[in-house]
Amino acid sequence: MEHDDLPSPRPPVFLGCFTAVAILVLVFGMGSCLVVYWESGADTGDIRLELAEAYAPGTVQYVGQRNFYVARLLDGSFLALADLDAANRANPARRCRVYPIPSADPALPSLIDRYKERMSSAARGSTLLLREDCNGALYDFTGVRLDADGPNLDRYPTAIDPTGRLVVDVSERQCSSREGPRTAVPREC
Repeated sequence: MEHDDLPSPRPPVFLGCFTAVAILVLVFGMGSCLVVYWESGADTGDIRLELAEAYAPGTVQYVGQRNFYVARLLDGSFLALADLDAANRANPARRCRVYPIPSADPALPSLIDRYKERMSSAARGSTLLLREDCNGALYDFTGVRLDADGPNLDRYPTAIDPTGRLVVDVSERQCSSREGPRTAVPREC
């Protein structure tokens, strides 16, 4: 018998079946991950938070995983404020984040009295102030700069989804500056 007359070896059936099952599992796994990714809002920058009613008017809550504050104004509308001001965003070496001044801080009443005329109209009458200690910046709870003219805290767009949850779009920053009596002059980010 010549060498050409020998039957060609066939791969085992098991190897072909195993490969088909492995490909199916891989495709299903990737599809599941994509669905979770799309539902998470990560593809758009949308972060779905609690129901809108969970935020009391006149309050500020910190969302630590994403480094921003949610402020609910007295009229019921929402603001999402970055916890990193423009000076710290521009400084890669040292970054101080803004934080609410505790209500028990003995300096708070005098700060409120001193800057009450510089507060935004939505923050007037509030006792919530935000402070950044590296540069000494002071902001009202709507993110408007109080101690000097300059950039306000960056804002992120907010919306209420069909289920009533607050949604913050962290993919888009809205920037403004205080210029004298004008509290929110748009500027480039």
